[in-house]
Amino acid sequence: MLALAGGAPASAQQILVMVQGRPITNFDVAQRIKLMQLTERQTLTQKQALDQLIDDRLKIFTAQRFGVEMQAGDIDKMFASIASRSGRTAAQFSEALAAQGLSDRIMKSKLNADYVWGSYVRGRFSSATSVRDSDVFAALNAKGADTTQAQRATEYTIRQIVLVVGRTAPPQARAQRLAEANALRAKFNDCDAGVAEARAMREVVVRDPVIRTSPDVAAPLRKILDDTPIGRTTPPEVTRAGIEMVAICNKREVVGDSVQKKEVQSELQTKQFEQQSARLLEEARKGALIEYR
Repeated sequence: MLALAGGAPASAQQILVMVQGRPITNFDVAQRIKLMQLTERQTLTQKQALDQLIDDRLKIFTAQRFGVEMQAGDIDKMFASIASRSGRTAAQFSEALAAQGLSDRIMKSKLNADYVWGSYVRGRFSSATSVRDSDVFAALNAKGADTTQAQRATEYTIRQIVLVVGRTAPPQARAQRLAEANALRAKFNDCDAGVAEARAMREVVVRDPVIRTSPDVAAPLRKILDDTPIGRTTPPEVTRAGIEMVAICNKREVVGDSVQKKEVQSELQTKQFEQQSARLLEEARKGALIEYR
């Protein structure tokens, strides 16, 4: 049992291995097992946890040799960002981890190793990590995809319309603006006429036309744009600025990488990165001083 999240008494810790002169203890292994259970829902054996810790030490050591380091303040910012996504401050997140018997130092150490190693691998192979179109099309064929359509994309010409609502406005004012937005949307059948009518309303901002292509739009928004006919607007959305909607002024098919092609390309790049990472890590292991106790 772990009595304290910050660490175990020195007398209770047993050194299992020395990596480049730095110890890894049975407490470190227990903490890694707990970390992976809490964050990744993975159940590691002691050997798997020990191997991960050895790899992390080698990642940090190797990256440092090539001048790739992460400052403590940057690690704290990354930790705080993770805490924020869970709706907590960094201090609250540390307390939540401690309640589970886990030191925040353990998570920060892993964040450090992952970040510096990723930067190191990308720096070593940034020029080599290119995926050929022939590889992408081969992967698309293997998936049974239409390679002709893989070279087509949808181009959207859109205009953002914002019905401004002050941040301190009462709920009734926001509800009124939402009703106005829905009324505008119901009459909106043509971009030119609709934009003119929007501009005639009080406290309405109409942005200049913007062109976006389907691979560059997040999937949820892309579906909304695809489902909205030309000349109409997307459903009003409540935001910090007020009530926003997007007018679809034009849609057309253009020559360009499709969403599926981009996704396959990304998959191949990730696979290539992982292969290069594994090779570099194996090289680091061969050249490292690892002493099991």
